[in-house]
Amino acid sequence: MSRGAVAIVPATLRDVSYIAANLRPDDRQEIQCQAPPDTKPAAIAASSLAAGEAFVVLRGGQPCGAFGFAPISAGVLSAWAYGACGFERCIPAVTRFVFRELVDAWKARGVRRIEARSIESHASAHRWLEATGARRRCALEQWGRNGERFLLYEWVRGGVPASVYRRWSYVLQHENRNTEVNDAATGQT
Repeated sequence: MSRGAVAIVPATLRDVSYIAANLRPDDRQEIQCQAPPDTKPAAIAASSLAAGEAFVVLRGGQPCGAFGFAPISAGVLSAWAYGACGFERCIPAVTRFVFRELVDAWKARGVRRIEARSIESHASAHRWLEATGARRRCALEQWGRNGERFLLYEWVRGGVPASVYRRWSYVLQHENRNTEVNDAATGQT
């Protein structure tokens, strides 16, 4: 894997523990106010992995982000993501992965709603959620251990604007065209 190449793989406790031990400041603040004081990175990682699907983002072979989806009830998932330094450079790859690999599978499984909660101060997370078509639903007062305010975002089947699908579909088609051109140029199939 080249130095800046991004790969998304099934999560392991080792990789997610590494990420949890090296969180970006906004992610650290968001997680620490929801966990009991002095929670160890391995416990954060184990909790993240216990509930549902989980993935790790590798950049240049190093774990730099984790994300996943845990069932809340039939047809409803809770989304989560956090990362170490450099995770922000991987966000486009994560978004492409979700649209390419997961959306159709969720539709087939009858998932109709996905929720994400984010601390009010985590502006970069809010921009990403909105770029993927999530709608800010409401504020969650007193959500954090010390009264921190969180925001609830949602994706509802049929509620994501068509422009979001068009934008990410375009990115995927453009990426596939480039791969096909590169494969043809190098003789790979």
